[in-house]
Amino acid sequence: MRDSARLGSREMKIGYWDGALSGEDVVDMTGAACTMGGPVIELPESWRARIRQAHPFATQLARYTVVGGLGTVANAMVFLALRTWWEALAANLVALVLSTLLSTEINRRFTFQASASTHRWRTYVQNGGTVVFYAFYSSAVLITLALVVDEPSPWLQALAVSAASVLGGFARFLVLRYWVFEDAHA
Repeated sequence: MRDSARLGSREMKIGYWDGALSGEDVVDMTGAACTMGGPVIELPESWRARIRQAHPFATQLARYTVVGGLGTVANAMVFLALRTWWEALAANLVALVLSTLLSTEINRRFTFQASASTHRWRTYVQNGGTVVFYAFYSSAVLITLALVVDEPSPWLQALAVSAASVLGGFARFLVLRYWVFEDAHA
């Protein structure tokens, strides 16, 4: 018997009430045959479930790309909002911290479907490392842009930082998959 809080997306908690099988059990509902004192019920496996099972790396990479794209948009929006009051580097740092924390949590839940307690300290180290890396990296991008373009607009700055963030995104995916949430894909 497994704890109901650890149920996966393809599992269902089944309660039995006939005399022979009292209590609770967990049944994998993907392509499974279930009996509860009656006829066998065959549940077809969806094509999406088959793809997720056959290609977990590609599935996680696709989900990570969606979350990363939305995180990049969120970063750019926060940057543009803060840019009305602050200088580019300060606005960039705050937007970076907020979008990193948000995207890591969404990746934990959606991309890697990990539990809240999965290597919590690794999550903190990864968040800190990501912020430090992107703080220097994106600041260098903003400084270089200022050297190349006289008085770049906030929109051009946001676009440059967003485009540059794609480069480090794949490395972050590998760190999340193979170190932070390693248990979730095993």
